[in-house]
Amino acid sequence: MTSELPKRPASVSFVVILTWLVAIVTIIDGVILLFASDATLVDAGVNPDTATLTAWISIVLGLVIALFASALGNGSKFARLLISLLMMVRFVLGGFAIVMLWGSSFMWGAVVLTIIAAFVLYLLWNAKASAWFAAR
Repeated sequence: MTSELPKRPASVSFVVILTWLVAIVTIIDGVILLFASDATLVDAGVNPDTATLTAWISIVLGLVIALFASALGNGSKFARLLISLLMMVRFVLGGFAIVMLWGSSFMWGAVVLTIIAAFVLYLLWNAKASAWFAAR
């Protein structure tokens, strides 16, 4: 007798899409910040050295998130845990970025990514998602 695995909830499918979105936007955000001129950064009130470090962290974080985004859709518990941890990091870094970039045009990217990271965490750990991952 075989038991059929439960169907993947729509929230998990949506979180896979959001995770890819976060990965892509995080990478693009890092690249834009990396290639922003020092004059533009200084005019925005951002230290160029801090911006370069933040840009590289964003690019690496985005690549790691992208590596595990598809595994979520297959029910990987490890991917769920890793993406959760990365989204927590993204959330915390986003909070720091919002404070650091307050008032600049760069701030809004950090706001959007921080909100999406919190939403992804909610979707990954809601009751339906938890039941589906537990059954895998």
